[in-house]
Amino acid sequence: MTADGLLDWLELERIDRDIFRGRRTSWRREGALYGGLVGAQALMAAALTVPEGRAPHSLHGYFLRPGDPQAPVVFSVDRDRDGRSFSARRVAALQDGAVIWEMACSFVEPVDGPEHTQPLPVDVRSPEESALVDAPFHPLLEIRSPTSAGGAASMPIDHAWVRVTPPVPDDPLVHACLHMYTSDLTTGFAALDIEGVPRAGSSIDHALWFQHITRADEWVLYTCSPVKIGGHRGLYTGTAHDRSGTLVATIAQEMLLRPPPRTDQP
Repeated sequence: MTADGLLDWLELERIDRDIFRGRRTSWRREGALYGGLVGAQALMAAALTVPEGRAPHSLHGYFLRPGDPQAPVVFSVDRDRDGRSFSARRVAALQDGAVIWEMACSFVEPVDGPEHTQPLPVDVRSPEESALVDAPFHPLLEIRSPTSAGGAASMPIDHAWVRVTPPVPDDPLVHACLHMYTSDLTTGFAALDIEGVPRAGSSIDHALWFQHITRADEWVLYTCSPVKIGGHRGLYTGTAHDRSGTLVATIAQEMLLRPPPRTDQP
């Protein structure tokens, strides 16, 4: 796939009024389709059904089954409501007749008003000073770890500078979908050292609030921290800021944190 074709998966085929099909991709994450990609396609499908001028406001999705990267995904959109300012949608992503991702999302007409923003964390290494993260299953991204200086780092990570490297059109909707894509990269548990608790796991559900849709092909800093671990589940929250300190998004995600199987059993 050429660099110019790395974003082709965001161009959905309309099958019917509210039914769309996504393009296949060979990108694999431990043999399964990357959840952030399915979420981004689902957000695009929902956006294609809302009145013009309304931007993504929030979403909450559930990862129900692993997706097959060799098969296309079909997206079915329910138009729950179009109000004076907000539009609500539900999206089911299906493969082989089974739902792999289910999402509720909201769109809003942008308005001006007073603002208060959680600031960008201080004393954070710049992307140029941060270590490059090895993530071959994300060919359209450059990822750098601000907690490591120079050299190379590996995933999972709690904090990351991220940017999309192929050419991205100016359409804010495309950038919003790419922010959804990158919002599933991090974990809030990589820095923990708790016996029996892995540093990352399979995603259970994912919530994202769009605060300010900036360009996804410019550096965005994700900062995530754990909230609760229990019952082999872990909840973390996070923020995404651009280099100027603008809050791009806030995140909450729960992961399955089952301990790895023991290898010393007979």
